[in-house]
Amino acid sequence: MGRNKIIAISGGVGGAKLAQGLAAEMNPTDLTVIVNTGDDSHHYGLFVTPDIDTQIYTLSGRADQERGWGRKDETWHAMDALRELGEDVWFNLGDKDLGVNLLRTMRLSRGDRLTDITRDFAQAFGLNETILPMCDEPVSTLLRCEDKDYDFHDWFVAARAEPRVTDILFRGAGEARMTVEVKEALADPDLAAIIVCPSNPYLSIAPILAVPGLKQALIDSPAPVVGITPVVGGKAIKGPTATMMQGFNVPVMAASAAALHTDIFDGYIIDELDQNQIEDFRTVTDGLPVRTANTMMVNLAAKRGLARAALAFADELAGC
Repeated sequence: MGRNKIIAISGGVGGAKLAQGLAAEMNPTDLTVIVNTGDDSHHYGLFVTPDIDTQIYTLSGRADQERGWGRKDETWHAMDALRELGEDVWFNLGDKDLGVNLLRTMRLSRGDRLTDITRDFAQAFGLNETILPMCDEPVSTLLRCEDKDYDFHDWFVAARAEPRVTDILFRGAGEARMTVEVKEALADPDLAAIIVCPSNPYLSIAPILAVPGLKQALIDSPAPVVGITPVVGGKAIKGPTATMMQGFNVPVMAASAAALHTDIFDGYIIDELDQNQIEDFRTVTDGLPVRTANTMMVNLAAKRGLARAALAFADELAGC
């Protein structure tokens, strides 16, 4: 293949795992990860961007793999101090994580773009990959539930994702704009493939597609767009995807996840355990090309294996 640039469209943990696999299978300088910022929010006076930080921590080898979020070898003195002062600490930030968010907040208050801050942080962590926020303007996910409306972390962390979601709004998306960096990455003539990572289709992929012009740029791209299921064997690999599907009365299966954004995909990968669902998948998605692979990224070898499968499928779709 003459073209060598790859874009990954990603949320947090699941997307970061695949990005790590992609980076190991290619020249990391050719990998760009466009990351959801709909989860961004303010905590303890700081502006927190969890999906961006998860990407940086994972790709730099500093993520806490056991806990599934934050940095490894973390300490919690600041949270302990808040509790001593009587604060109800339900959103935990480790001391190292606090330092990252403190500097980000300081720079935003000076007028720096989130894109520039993210670039500098990625370089400071030794990354060769390009990490791009989906936009620089603030976009926040609002979950409309049966009892009340929740900001994302109030629902996901404080309420443990238990209230049934009836609608999702992305506040600020209408005023957001694709950055120059995102536009250039999507229009790069050397772009070989766009991989939509196995992230929550409602909370991680949909906010990115809500940025005006970004969804159409994916549809118009000559590079094949390959999606990867976040659902295996009727269960979500991680997070509340299955719970949300059930709340929306949608069957918990790969076809349902793909159907939510079928118009952007040229092909889709489901898990090999769901081989028996291929015919149903094609019916639900109007014949979207589908392949199977091991999507359970339990270690680096599995992450690399899924990355190879996605890249090979992209080559196939491109006629390479």
